[in-house]
Amino acid sequence: MIRRLTLVDFMAHGRTVIDLPPGLTALTGPNNSGKSAVVEALRCLTENPPPRHCIRHGAAEARVEAELADGTVIAWVRRPKYALYEVRRPGAEEPETYAKMGRGVVPEDVRKLLRLGPVAVDGGETVDVHLGNQREPVFLLSDKSGPKLAAFFAAASEAAHLIAMQAALSKRTTQKKAEKKRLDKALGGHTQALDKLSPLPAIELALDRAAELEAALAQGQAEADRLAGLLAERKRLAGRAAVLGQRARRLSRLSPPPALAATIPLAETVARQQTLGRAVARFAARVAALSPLGAPLPLAPTAELAGLARAVAEGRLALGRQTRRAAALAGLAAPPQTADTAALAELAGSLADSLPALARLISRRRALSALAEPPSPAATDELARLAAAVAALRGRAAALARRGETLARVLPPPETADAAALSGLGRTADSLLAARQTLAAKQAELADRQRMLDTFSARAADRLAALGACPLCGASLTAEAFFAGGHVHDAAGDDGGAS
Repeated sequence: MIRRLTLVDFMAHGRTVIDLPPGLTALTGPNNSGKSAVVEALRCLTENPPPRHCIRHGAAEARVEAELADGTVIAWVRRPKYALYEVRRPGAEEPETYAKMGRGVVPEDVRKLLRLGPVAVDGGETVDVHLGNQREPVFLLSDKSGPKLAAFFAAASEAAHLIAMQAALSKRTTQKKAEKKRLDKALGGHTQALDKLSPLPAIELALDRAAELEAALAQGQAEADRLAGLLAERKRLAGRAAVLGQRARRLSRLSPPPALAATIPLAETVARQQTLGRAVARFAARVAALSPLGAPLPLAPTAELAGLARAVAEGRLALGRQTRRAAALAGLAAPPQTADTAALAELAGSLADSLPALARLISRRRALSALAEPPSPAATDELARLAAAVAALRGRAAALARRGETLARVLPPPETADAAALSGLGRTADSLLAARQTLAAKQAELADRQRMLDTFSARAADRLAALGACPLCGASLTAEAFFAGGHVHDAAGDDGGAS
């Protein structure tokens, strides 16, 4: 008996485990949920059919495992090109593998363990009593009276049990038919009862219509009340119009009122008259008060008195300030005795004068701290020797050039028959020729020295270009300036002068 069925990458199932308890197991679910795939998995396990695209899309193989009641696990593995069986018995560490069986062939060991294969009947035919399909039930339910069924019962070892099962099925079918007949009869009674209630929709429609009419009647009553209110307002307005008409008729018999005169100039005149009256009254009162008094005494000069008054006022202000200052200084201690500050002032002046130099030294120290250690100076003895040789050669070349220019201006010697004179001229010519040869040799030597000097100058220029600036003072350092006169530092006390 199978107690667990496992499907791995089989058709639409990624991994599905179905535990089958004892008794009947019903597999239910909506369409396309994989119920038929479970039945197809059992069929593949028992029949090993040819490939039918049972491998799930993207998977390397499909696997159907059945765990039996004794713990034996039988697995059917379908790969793209072949199929195999694996049987793991209880207690075994490795499964037994059955491969290369051929299409539709199930190993006998697997068939005996499963006991789900077809049953052979007389005549060499086989019938499948375990698996059905969606269109036909299993054999025992689809073929009840045929010769194949009779042959099956004749060949089956459990025919009595199967016949009992078929009888029980027939009895249950009869009971279900009787139950169906009873339910059909009850359904007919309920249908008749429902037919009696057929007027209910018409009554419901009539009630809806009556409700609509009642609503329309209520709306009409509201409109009538509003119309009565409008009529009452119309009557009140008509009475008011009649009263106003009578008042208009009485007023139409009166003459129009006179035109009003301008009152603003009159009001201004009255206000000005009142102001003048009050001024006259004040002047009369002042005249009455001054009339008993005699003539005033002549005024004394007050310039000096005013100056004294200002001096007194300023003295009072100064006295107030000094009083407030004395009160503020009263709480202070006596000032210390002042010392001679001439030396201190001189020292301060000296310090102030040394501040720019100190700033320059600090700036130079910052610049020098960021620099790397200066390279070791190269040996200049050879360079000095070469420079001295170049200078000597230049001087010798200048002297030879001057001698050549002098000799170029000398006229050729005249023709003479004096052998002694000719011999002297010959010696002079030999000396001149030797001097010219010496000049050519020195010029060649000067050219060699010049090439050596150019080579050394190029190497020195490359080195200066690599340094970029003086490693001691940080000033710009170029080959032209270096060869022209050397590099001179600004502060003689730092490095001892020119370099």
